Amino acid sequence: MKSELFNLEEEQKKLVLERFKTLNPKAKIILGGDEEITVRELIEHVQKGDEFGKKVVHVQMKMLKILASGANG
Repeated sequence: MKSELFNLEEEQKKLVLERFKTLNPKAKIILGGDEEITVRELIEHVQKGDEFGKKVVHVQMKMLKILASGANG
């Protein structure tokens, strides 16, 4: 694959979106304390690529790496 055609950030974003699309869009997730957000809202932030959306992708990728390393260890 040519490096100029491969965008790691974009591929991670696609992976996270596909993960979220398997969830009920109306389901609510509690973020630290009392703040709630729906899966649909998470998807919107990730699609927009705003700062919150980028944080969501980063956290999801960390979680996937932890899960993957736990499966091998």
